[in-house]
Formats: sequence, structure tokens, C-alpha cells
Amino acid sequence: MKPTIFSLVILLVLMASCGKQSSDYQALKAQNDSLLNAKLKLQDEVDGYFSAMNQIQQNIEKIKNTQNSISIQPVGQELNDDMRKKINEDMLYLNEMLQANKDELARLKAKLKRSGFRSAELEQTISRLSKSLEEESSKVAELQIQLSQKDSLITQLGTTVNDLGKNVEDLSTDVKVKETKIKEQDETIHTAWYVFGTKKELKEQRIITSDGLFSPQRVLQSDFNKNYFVRIDARNTKSIPLYSMRAKILTTHPKSSYTLEKENGNFILLIVEPNQFWSISKYLVIEVD
Repeated sequence: MKPTIFSLVILLVLMASCGKQSSDYQALKAQNDSLLNAKLKLQDEVDGYFSAMNQIQQNIEKIKNTQNSISIQPVGQELNDDMRKKINEDMLYLNEMLQANKDELARLKAKLKRSGFRSAELEQTISRLSKSLEEESSKVAELQIQLSQKDSLITQLGTTVNDLGKNVEDLSTDVKVKETKIKEQDETIHTAWYVFGTKKELKEQRIITSDGLFSPQRVLQSDFNKNYFVRIDARNTKSIPLYSMRAKILTTHPKSSYTLEKENGNFILLIVEPNQFWSISKYLVIEVD
């Protein structure tokens, strides 16, 4: 759920207009305050993920540049002390950078696993970075072979490159195994439910309830029949035909996110801003005649 300031204001105005200065009002206000805090916390978490991944991408570019700067002399030409020192420093730097990036990717993967946040795009980016690191590890390993063939002293450097490559490969495989699960979680995040029916039908399913003749009508309080609802993908559902000349939306949705239009004498619900429309509730209840 992604509440907006506008949606919170609308909700409070609606509650005030109904004279709801009771515990129900306070409970709903506290719920919306909690949702706003959750949104800010989630935004900080997502920003942290992408900041870390941007740094890893920059490090990969540094690794590429360092590889390109290492010069391999033709066979028959000896390496002088300065050249050996420079190659030593560059290879040690490559090893450290590869290890640091591997550790950071592992940290991101563990953090994402612990978090309640799931994003297919984020997992794909981690998978892409893992693949890039795997490719660079292979290149560094090949460079190490070429250097060792040239000068036996250099064979002592970069001994962890192969292990790093294996670890990155394992990480990449682990990400791929979880792609199916993450896809399912992504679909769940964007799932919504709707139902429309007469007041009598909605009461029979306990979707709307009332404590007495003069008590206010309540929507989705408890024990309502969830099987009576239609499951949809909130990202793709832009219109819902209602097959009725009268329609009243009972759940709370921002007014600017939808319109009720008539088509051949019957109402049809048009959702113009899906993200905003479902930001307060993933359930939609409409009373018709």
C-alpha cells in the first residue's frame, strides 16, 4: 500500500463529515499514520539498495579500467622491477575490489531476504551485477594466466581470483533459483479484489454489516466471505463493468483516481490512476441495484 497525503486528507474529511470522532475515527487515523511511516521506511530501504548497487557498478568499471591498464610484454622481453611492482599493486587491487563487491552483493541478498520488500526489478539488477562480476572474475583469471606464463614471480599474485569467480557463480545461480518465487511474490503484491452486488447480497456475505436499525453501516469488518470477491491484477485492470443503473462505492479510494461512467445505460468503473486507487485498500466493494 502506498498512501499519499491527498488520500489521507480525503479520508479524514470523509470521517469528519460523518461525525466520526469516536474510537473508529482514531483507529483509522492511526492506521493511516502507520501506513505513511511504512511508506517512508520502504523508500529509505529501496534507496539504500540502489545506492549500494550503483556503487558496485562503479567498482566494476574501475575493475575494467585497471585490467586495461595492465601491460603484458611480448615473450622474450623481461619485466623490470618497476613493472613488476606496478603489476603486483594492480593485481592486488583487482583481488580486493572483486572480494569487496562479492561481499556487498552477498550483504544485499541477505538484507533483501530478511526484508518484507520484494521487487522483481531489484532481483534482476542483483542478478545482472552478479553476472558482470562473474565475467570480470573470468577476465582477471585469464589475465593471471597470461602474466604467469610471462614471469613466474607474478604467479604468486591473485591466487584468490578463481575462488572469487566460483563464489560469484554460486551467487548468480542462487539468484536464478529464486526468480520464480520472487515473480510470484511480485504478483501477490499487485493483487487486488473487487465485488459488486445489491445491499441484500452484500449483507448475506457479511461484506457489509450493521449492529442495529439506526447503527451506521460497516464495510469489511470481520468474517466476510473472501471467496465472493474477484481477484485481479491491480496494474492491468483499468475498467470494471457493473451492469447496473445505480452504483455506490463503499470502500475508500481517492476520488481523483477513478470515475463512474455510463455505457448503454449501465455504470462502468474506470480506474484512471491504479496506484493511487489501490493505495488505501486492496479490496473494492460496490453496491448496485
